[in-house]
Amino acid sequence: MQIDKEKIIKNAIIIVLSLIVILLLILGVLNSEFTKLKKYDVDGKSPRESAYNRTILSSLSNSMKVSISSDNRANLGDFVFNISGDKKLIANISIKYKPIKNEDSWFNNSDEIKKEILKKGVILRDATIDTMLGYSTANANNEKMREKLKETLNKNLSSCEIEEVYFNEFIIQ
Repeated sequence: MQIDKEKIIKNAIIIVLSLIVILLLILGVLNSEFTKLKKYDVDGKSPRESAYNRTILSSLSNSMKVSISSDNRANLGDFVFNISGDKKLIANISIKYKPIKNEDSWFNNSDEIKKEILKKGVILRDATIDTMLGYSTANANNEKMREKLKETLNKNLSSCEIEEVYFNEFIIQ
């Protein structure tokens, strides 16, 4: 058993170099700015809770909600449709409605109608999307499409009838 001095020296050099590298890494981490980072970047709140992000998120969710704008009008919100290949239609759609029964004119049933429209808001938005998917750029805002949209929406309502469909915003990109 002969002790190989070269092997021992090589192993000792590798161990010393490894220790030097490890110590340099530890020293670098301790002197770095990583230890000064805060957990959250805005007044102890996470980035998701910042005021800017809250306003953006609330505006996006509000643009997709169905809302009642007057006694006989409701806004279905903003829509983005893919039409005719790579073109997009961006629209804000409102509807004008009337009660089906006119016999309740003394005791107005508008509260029932408003509740139904708000309750079925997701269904009305889905019906609007389904109706609009089949239209191309050339006929996306014509009377035939509006009539089809009225028919589809009326199938989902029981206490009122859609009189007219309005496009508040209509952008084709």
